[in-house]
Amino acid sequence: MQYRKEIDGLRAIAVLPVILFHAGFSWFSGGYVGVDVFFVISGYLITSILIDDLEKDTFSIAKFYERRARRILPALFFVMLCCFPFAWLWMAPTQFEDFSKALIAISLISSNILFWKQSGYFEPDTDFNPLLHTWSLGVEEQFYLFFPLLLLLLWRLGHRPIFYTITVLSIVSLLTAEWGWRHAPSGTFYLLPTRAWELGTGALCALFLANRTLRPNTTLSLIGLLAILYSIFFYNKSVPFPSLYTLVPVGGTALIILYGSSSTLTTRLLSNNLLVSIGLISFSAYLWHQPLFAFSRIKGISSSDWPYMAGLSLLSLLLAYFSWKFIEAPFRRRGSLVSRKAIFAASAVASLAFITTGLYGDATDGLPARINLSPLQQSYLATAQASPYRKKCHSNKSHVIPPEQACQYNQENGSVAVFGDSHAVELAYAIADTLGAETGVRHFSFSDCAPTYLSNTDTPCSTWTRNTIDYISRQDDIKKVVVTYRIQAALWGDHQDTYPALPDSISPQEKYDRLHSLEATLDILSQAGKQVVYVAQSPELPFFMNQEVYHLDGSPRVIKGVSRSWWEHRTAYFRRHFSSPENVITIRPEAWLCDNDSCFAGKDGKSFYFDDDHLSLQGAHLVAQQVINSFQ
Repeated sequence: MQYRKEIDGLRAIAVLPVILFHAGFSWFSGGYVGVDVFFVISGYLITSILIDDLEKDTFSIAKFYERRARRILPALFFVMLCCFPFAWLWMAPTQFEDFSKALIAISLISSNILFWKQSGYFEPDTDFNPLLHTWSLGVEEQFYLFFPLLLLLLWRLGHRPIFYTITVLSIVSLLTAEWGWRHAPSGTFYLLPTRAWELGTGALCALFLANRTLRPNTTLSLIGLLAILYSIFFYNKSVPFPSLYTLVPVGGTALIILYGSSSTLTTRLLSNNLLVSIGLISFSAYLWHQPLFAFSRIKGISSSDWPYMAGLSLLSLLLAYFSWKFIEAPFRRRGSLVSRKAIFAASAVASLAFITTGLYGDATDGLPARINLSPLQQSYLATAQASPYRKKCHSNKSHVIPPEQACQYNQENGSVAVFGDSHAVELAYAIADTLGAETGVRHFSFSDCAPTYLSNTDTPCSTWTRNTIDYISRQDDIKKVVVTYRIQAALWGDHQDTYPALPDSISPQEKYDRLHSLEATLDILSQAGKQVVYVAQSPELPFFMNQEVYHLDGSPRVIKGVSRSWWEHRTAYFRRHFSSPENVITIRPEAWLCDNDSCFAGKDGKSFYFDDDHLSLQGAHLVAQQVINSFQ
């Protein structure tokens, strides 16, 4: 296969935005599409090599997997090994337990499946996962478990049947992704069936170019480059992915592969020596960047500290050069002293070692004995607990609970309903627990679901919101409704990306719509004859609760969170513009969680939160008592 310099330049265009996106630089809001560019390039290069081997009758499964092992495993295992001591020293038990599970999953080529089961890619806690980025390697290697066999099986039929078969399979995969982001967004993001079309697009490029040479086209190749750049700078976390939107970077990459040549402007730009050099080390750079960022955040470095994050971005390239020169290149070099048998044996031994280590870390619940904790710290950790019914009773985009099937505490057909986003989960449980067995409480909550009652959109969140509010309004036996949202995040965005600076990632129109949807929700429920209590958002924390505890010096009676002035600035817009309907009672948790100077994460060994913004059961009980006191 002829070397194409511009492909390495294209790799640089893919990896740099991924690094800068994970570093928290807002200009690269769509930097995650670099992974999609990588998928297309991979499909193109691997299929080209397979076609070359099949045409020369030199293809063998053993040779193919040896090549994959040499390409991926030495650098991957080295980075995993380097992560271990930092994970041992710095991670809380729950984090180390997740890290241990990742060691197992990566070794079994299934980390994408693990992360799908754990959380969404854009959730705040994923910023602390040093091995999250290996999900894409899982997708690739799962694809290459069956793709060479498919190609070998169809080879005797000729290029055309192979081309049509991959085209049909890719279209089915794309349509599944388009369906999936609406109904199972996390699985759609992480899993092979909805990602295969991107690798398939690269494979189709290789098949199309196998026996023909397309005339270079400066316009089409430049459109391809601009499409990639557009998605890097104008896409963001709210764009459904993968979906039809993904056609922009994927199609752009295909246009460059098909129509780029030394005579086109795009190829000349991508063949720049600096870009090509970065492209050569792009795989190692991809491996290094996430551990650097994750461990720095575990140590308390915020994404808003841009000089520090820029330095780590540069460090990822320096480490990438080291691992490329001394690990990647020697193992990949033709005539390497390491035989095929030795490669397979070493890979098996290393995988077994990581699996064994991971199993031990998982079985011991993250080895809490690694960290010497005071009795007060242990008490804080023990009380940083979420509701035991969070998973069962809480809706999300992949698991929508109809209002008729909502969880009911104490007894059925309860007279109290708790409604809102994820901040309603612990509050519902705490209210039910405080009221006691004689009063039934119904639990209605949907994860990451801003107020959308007035929205014209047809998302799982907005549909559930309208249906649930209408349902509660019609239920005569529901007398009291408690409403709560993480409204500051809905109006401004998540604070974790910017703290201590205030976020501002929500458009003015969205702010207006969400604020008025909240007011409409309260008004409609009140007009339906319910006593409505609105619980304002609790103050957020600078870091996750377990980090706050593990980084304590000594045994302080109080763990401070954000300053009261920071929280006042965070909520100023809401306090100015929110107009509570008549007869609606408003409860402000900061009255119990803050003094004049600070807000508190915990006191006297009792944690008020279980992460960086959700109240723990301990904190929720404080608020629940005030809610119950307001009932008439």
